[in-house]
Amino acid sequence: MHHFKRLALSLVLIPVILSCAGISVVNSATAGKSVVSYGGLGAPTDPIPFTTEARTGTLPSGLKYYILENSMPEGRAYLTLAVNAGSVLEKDNERGLAHFVEHMAFDGTERFPKSDLIEYLRSLGMRWGPEVNAYTSFDQTVYGIEVPVEFDGEGRKVIPDKALAVIDDWTRAISFTPADVDSERPVILEEHRTRRGAGERVSQKLVPIIYRGAPYAERLPIGLPEIIETAPAERLVNFYRTWYRADNMALVFVGDFDGPKLEADLASHFSISAPADGLERPVYDLPEPKKGNFAVELFTDPELTHTRIDLFYKLPSDKSAEDLASFRRGVIDLLIDRMLEIRFAEASYNPDTPFTAAGAGLNHVARSSRYYLMIAIAKTGNIEATLNRLLLEKEKMARYGFTAAEIDQTKRSILADIERQVSEKDRQHSSGYLDSFVSHFISGSSVTSIEWDQKAFSALLPGISAEEIAAAAKDYFAYKDLTVFISAPEAEAASLPTPARIRTMVRQSARVRIPRPVNEELDDKLLDTPPAPGSIKEESTDTASGTTRWELSNGATVILKETKNKNNEIVLYALAKGGITAVPEEQIVSADLAAEMLSASGIGPYSRPDLIKKLAEKQVSINFSLSGFMRNVQGSSTRGDLKTLFELLYLTFTQPRIDQDAVASILDEYRTDLAQHDQNPEAVFFDERTRTIFSDNPWYRPMVLADLERVNIADAMAIIRKSLNPADYTFVFTGNLDMNELRTYAETYLASIPRGETWNTWADIKITRPGKLEKVIYKGQEEKSQVIMDWIVPQEYSESGEATAAVLGEYLENRLMEITRKQMGGTYSLSAGVSQSILPPGGELNLYIYFPCDPNRVKELSAAVLEELNLIALGTIDQDAFSKSVAALKKSFETSIQENSYISRNYAYFSAIYDRPLSRLEKRPELYETVTARDIQQAVEKLLPQGPVTVILYPENAKEVK
Repeated sequence: MHHFKRLALSLVLIPVILSCAGISVVNSATAGKSVVSYGGLGAPTDPIPFTTEARTGTLPSGLKYYILENSMPEGRAYLTLAVNAGSVLEKDNERGLAHFVEHMAFDGTERFPKSDLIEYLRSLGMRWGPEVNAYTSFDQTVYGIEVPVEFDGEGRKVIPDKALAVIDDWTRAISFTPADVDSERPVILEEHRTRRGAGERVSQKLVPIIYRGAPYAERLPIGLPEIIETAPAERLVNFYRTWYRADNMALVFVGDFDGPKLEADLASHFSISAPADGLERPVYDLPEPKKGNFAVELFTDPELTHTRIDLFYKLPSDKSAEDLASFRRGVIDLLIDRMLEIRFAEASYNPDTPFTAAGAGLNHVARSSRYYLMIAIAKTGNIEATLNRLLLEKEKMARYGFTAAEIDQTKRSILADIERQVSEKDRQHSSGYLDSFVSHFISGSSVTSIEWDQKAFSALLPGISAEEIAAAAKDYFAYKDLTVFISAPEAEAASLPTPARIRTMVRQSARVRIPRPVNEELDDKLLDTPPAPGSIKEESTDTASGTTRWELSNGATVILKETKNKNNEIVLYALAKGGITAVPEEQIVSADLAAEMLSASGIGPYSRPDLIKKLAEKQVSINFSLSGFMRNVQGSSTRGDLKTLFELLYLTFTQPRIDQDAVASILDEYRTDLAQHDQNPEAVFFDERTRTIFSDNPWYRPMVLADLERVNIADAMAIIRKSLNPADYTFVFTGNLDMNELRTYAETYLASIPRGETWNTWADIKITRPGKLEKVIYKGQEEKSQVIMDWIVPQEYSESGEATAAVLGEYLENRLMEITRKQMGGTYSLSAGVSQSILPPGGELNLYIYFPCDPNRVKELSAAVLEELNLIALGTIDQDAFSKSVAALKKSFETSIQENSYISRNYAYFSAIYDRPLSRLEKRPELYETVTARDIQQAVEKLLPQGPVTVILYPENAKEVK
């Protein structure tokens, strides 16, 4: 299919969100204008209660700790070290050293010299990245590892002593040998290189503007290359000793372990000394807003692919206490965020809207400084219109607030969200709690229990009036301290409004007439009457997998798997053969966009905006997608909203709709995305890779601007209707199932869908794979290259072949990262993957290796990759690395099998595609264990003669050198 990824709006926001650990409240400067009712919560000045479920305290050394028992995922513990120090604390000759220290933590410690630390974690089956990682920001440095728990002599679940030793060493015993420091320099410089590009150039321009007047403006965490290259080891040690102190760090442990046991033993595991003196840790904030301050900054770049408008309305610093009054103000902010989000979402489906996406919310910067930030991505040629629309949305919100219908619907939606979270309290993922505790340590933000949140919201929401909400919205803009920042492709420079014009637009927007928003309310009913039901013709039970199978009267197959993964979740995954490759060449673009048109148009008699309103209080979703060879329908709901999920499923199959306006809006977005697409070096690079490995096959050709003229709604609807024959599909439901309820809904809403023309086959579009070749692209102004190498050979699909591919991919990524990063210092990251696919028809074995690097080292690093592959083909395989690769896959499976979505997706593929017993899913770890070193050697032997297909990106100036 067209391997073109649609632009996603990335909002630089820290929104008010409900987290699984409670609500993290972002305070507003808006005080309630009416009498506040706190129900039974307490007085406004009472503190927000810290959750009683967590154990917290301070060790004699001054080291703070947070401990929370949580059983999801089972058998896992998440260990975090939070350091209250980041790049803002660096001196001029230390710029980048906070981040440098973070790197050194993985390069050797007292008890884990050199690479022993990473090797130990890999021995537990943990992977670098998802399960072992760290980050450095302006104000903090945070380290995290995930480890399996073990049982002690008394049968209690405990964190391994060795894993605790890793965290202990990080607090006090990181090694900074000059040799290790020198070997890490090129890795950090390569990380710096990977970030370079149009986005980084925008950040370099924006950060000094937004943080003007505070040290943050000149302290980006990545630092300065010249300091990273030359700073002596002693300078890193000094930064480490200065800020990595017991009274400036915190331990956060969340997971499936014995909390009282851990707390009782904690002091014995952490031997850092108490500081001899008090800590003077500077805290910085921005200058306060200046009434009427106005600034305009315009930035163009030849490699930007879209125009983004940011309106920064500065607010007074928020140094208020974490009390009930601040919590209530945060609830008001949350209401406004949600209502405005819906307004922007509705606007995005209107072809007259000048932007493709927009958003707004409070943005906290520094420690207590704040902006109210409004953002939009302008359609091509609509920069001024988009700015004007943002200003008018701001004025409408500030003048009128929100309608009674918007407020009432949003209040109910928030309560429904919390009700679901309460029902899943004991099934929340442990990783979701970590940030809340880190934020409490760093900035003092509240951490509450979800039960208290439910009580608080239930008590507070009824007393929050439309007038209070309107006053809060108006106060976001009260200081009129505004910075307008516009970043745009160089090609659109001529259409940018001048600073003088922008000032005029802002001034005029305050006087323009704006109609008051209409109080529109929709009920949540989807069907007036249920359809005439079908029936379950045949029922069977598979004891090996614990599933029930129904064959429905319309030919559909239903598989039911009851799990305890979640208390209040039901997941649907439906799958059928047949996809875009079946359409004629002239219909490819229409087919490629068909599912997106369907989603944007709504469902049945309801437009997308109407559907958003109708489902606002529901915990339900459904989505149809169409790929090259397959179709699927994915959905989920709570138990209480299961009927709605089935109604949506019925309407999707029986009343698909494609609206002209929705299609026009989609095409406008694609025109915007594609207009400057070829100016992005990475986009050109990956597009060329796709064209090359598919030999420019029209069904896999990347989309270009001219393709949009070929879109035909009738063709799109024809393939949608052909795709919606229920008899082609296997529908898998997993979760906390009520079998009687499901039986009723399946007969009423699924078996009643009329049977259509059977399609359940794959087309053969004769994909031709190239042999060994090299394609070189010269694009971009930054001194960086990217390399991707592909080997693709025909191979009939087998279950053992799939397991061998997975082990080989894991092994290669670990080995090549060790060689290219640790040994050669040539790249910051490398990814490798091997897959055994049943598609295209006949089956294939695929290997890819990708890495960014210095243009001058492309040949050297590529040769190192080939050398390692040749060694594997000769049978030279590191047995320890091989064993750890198998362990990593097994550990990953242990976590994945606790997700309903993982089970439903695999069961759908097993049944509809592979014709494999469902019980084989549980055997996957055993299958990994059967893979031998000889198996991966044979796989590489088969792959090597057929490649590689190598695509290399060089900067533009390299072409001149050549």
